[in-house]
Amino acid sequence: MAPVSAQELTLRWLTPAGQLLDQKTLTLEQIDGLKQTTIVTHTPWTEGSQTFTGPSLAVLAGLAGPAGASPTEAKVVALNDYSATIPSTDWTKVGAILSTRHNGQLMRVRDKGPFWVMYPIDTDPALAHQFYQSRMVWQVKSVDFLTQ
Repeated sequence: MAPVSAQELTLRWLTPAGQLLDQKTLTLEQIDGLKQTTIVTHTPWTEGSQTFTGPSLAVLAGLAGPAGASPTEAKVVALNDYSATIPSTDWTKVGAILSTRHNGQLMRVRDKGPFWVMYPIDTDPALAHQFYQSRMVWQVKSVDFLTQ
């Protein structure tokens, strides 16, 4: 896989055995063209209520080319190769997004950007625990969707 810039996101859809079904590299401009969701919430890494905007992980999962691909989870990988696995219920029921904006501004790599998985923490006290916090990957470079 060719290296991507920090302003690009690689999406892949894989079978349970790891076979590549589809792959796309999206620019920030293309990501901005997708349906956007806004979350206003507190986080352990910021002070006060913050606004995060970007496409939901459901929107990204739905970009798959293969007909009938139904992702059950997403492996999100950061620029430093930290990764977390996010089950599909986190984007279908909880509302996790891939934020491209923090308080209306693009996020620099030094400020957890350019992409940061965010949950609506304030909507459910359970989301404030380490179990979910470990899934809030910042400096995201790629997302691998594991399909059924």
